[in-house]
Amino acid sequence: MIEPLEIAALIEKYAPPDVGKVSALRLAIRRGVTEQVLRPQDELPSTRKAAHALAMSRNSVIEAYEGLQAEGVIETRRGARPRVCALPELQPKRPARQTAISLSERGRILSADHRAGYDTGKVEAFAPGLPDPSLFPRDDWAICLRRVARRNRGGLDMYESFQGLPLLREALALHLKRSRGVSISPEQLFILPCTQSGMSLMTDLLSDPGDTVVMEDPCYAGGKALFEAKGLRTRALAQDLRRAETAERTRLIYVTPSTQYPTGTRMQLARRLDVLAFAEAQNAIVIEDDYDGDFVWKGADVPPVFALDKAASVALLGTLSKSLMPAMRLGWLIVPPDLVAPVRRAHRAIGASVNTHVQAAMAEFISSGRFARHLRTTARIYQDRMLCLTDALHSRLGADIAVSKPDGGLQICLRLPDGTDDRRIKDHLWARGFQVLPLSRLCIDSPARGLVIGFARANPSAAARLATAIAEALPEL
Repeated sequence: MIEPLEIAALIEKYAPPDVGKVSALRLAIRRGVTEQVLRPQDELPSTRKAAHALAMSRNSVIEAYEGLQAEGVIETRRGARPRVCALPELQPKRPARQTAISLSERGRILSADHRAGYDTGKVEAFAPGLPDPSLFPRDDWAICLRRVARRNRGGLDMYESFQGLPLLREALALHLKRSRGVSISPEQLFILPCTQSGMSLMTDLLSDPGDTVVMEDPCYAGGKALFEAKGLRTRALAQDLRRAETAERTRLIYVTPSTQYPTGTRMQLARRLDVLAFAEAQNAIVIEDDYDGDFVWKGADVPPVFALDKAASVALLGTLSKSLMPAMRLGWLIVPPDLVAPVRRAHRAIGASVNTHVQAAMAEFISSGRFARHLRTTARIYQDRMLCLTDALHSRLGADIAVSKPDGGLQICLRLPDGTDDRRIKDHLWARGFQVLPLSRLCIDSPARGLVIGFARANPSAAARLATAIAEALPEL
C-alpha cells in the first residue's frame, strides 16, 4: 500500500504551489501514475487516512479521488481502498523521441521566417507601425466595457452571430459611411482579430498555392510574408497597368491606397481606376488595406478604392491597431455582396472571431461619440509629432537629403541616395536605440533605399538625436 507520506512527497514534487489542495492531490497522483512511480494495482490510502495525513477535509480527498476515477486513473470499490488502474499504453515506459517532428510542405512554408529583418515589435519612439499606447482612452473604454459586461446577450454570447455582433457591424457601417464615404450593408461586414486574419481568410478562399498576388513596391512586409507563407508568388504591381502583361495567373491585388505603406503617399484617382481596370481584366480581387485611414495629414480625405468599385471586385480591410492599440485585436473585412455567403462559412470554419465583450464595448464606444472624439484628439497629437520629426530631420539633413511629409499614417519614409546601404545605416541606428527599418527590406524589385521611421511617440529631444545619428551615419557608410 502507498503510504500517505509518499503521496505528500508526490504533491511536493509534482504540484505547483499555487493550486488548490484538491487539484494538487489529483495532479500528484496522476503524475505518479504516468511517471510510473505508482504501479498498477497499488493501493492508495483511504479517504479518512489521507485526509488526516495531508491536512485536508475528507470531502476534499473524496472529490480528488472521484475526479481521478472519472479520468480512469484509479478504481474504487465499496469497502476497499482505491487502486491504481492498469494503463497498458504506459508499459513499458516510452523512450524519448529520437527524431524531430517533420513538418508538412505547407507547414514548412508557413513556419519559414518570412518577416526576417522587417519589424521589431518593440514600443520605441521611432518604431514604424505602432501607435502611442499612452493615448489609449482607458477611462472611456473602461466605462463602455463595464457597462456591456453586465448585459446578457442571450444567443449572441454563444454562436448566434459569429460574423460579429449586429450592433458593432451597424455602428461600424455608419462610422465608415461618415468617415470614408463607404456605403455598405452591415451584412457585408465581418469582425476579425486583425487585418492579417482578413488577408488570410481572403487568400485561402480565393487563391491556391502557386497563384500570383501583385503588391505595391515597396510593400507592407506583413502582407508579403502572409502571401508567401500561403504559397503564393508575390510580384510588383506594374507602373503602367494599362500595358501590363503577365503570363502568370493573378488572383489577388493587394494595395494600401489611403496611405501607401511604407512611403506615406496617397494613391491618385487615375491610379485607383487603373487598379480596378487591371483587376477586372485579370478577373482578380483587390484587397484594399485601409490600415491608417483615420490619420490623414495632407488634403481632404479620399474615399477608398472600394467606394469606386462598380464590378464588385474589392474587399476592404480596416483595423483599430493604429487608432486605439494592437492589443484590442479588433479589425474588420468588408466584402462584395456575392462573397458574403462563402466568407461567412469560411470565417466560421477557421474560428477567427473576436471577444463579444470587446465587440459590444466597441459598439458602445462608437455610438456614444467617444471614438470620434478620441480620433480628433489623437490626430492632432500625431500630426504635431509628425511635424516635430520632419522639422528635425529637415533642419539637420535638409542640405543633403530631401525630407517630405507623408500624406497620412504614422510613419515617414526618408529616401536615401541610390547605392546607399540602408541596412548598415539601420544597424548603426539600432545600436543607438533607434528602431527604424531599412526601406530595401520592403522592396520586391525596386532599388529604392531609405529609412522607415515611426513618429507616434516622437518628441523634440529624441527627434534631434535621431537626426544627428543619421547625419553621422551617412558619411561613415
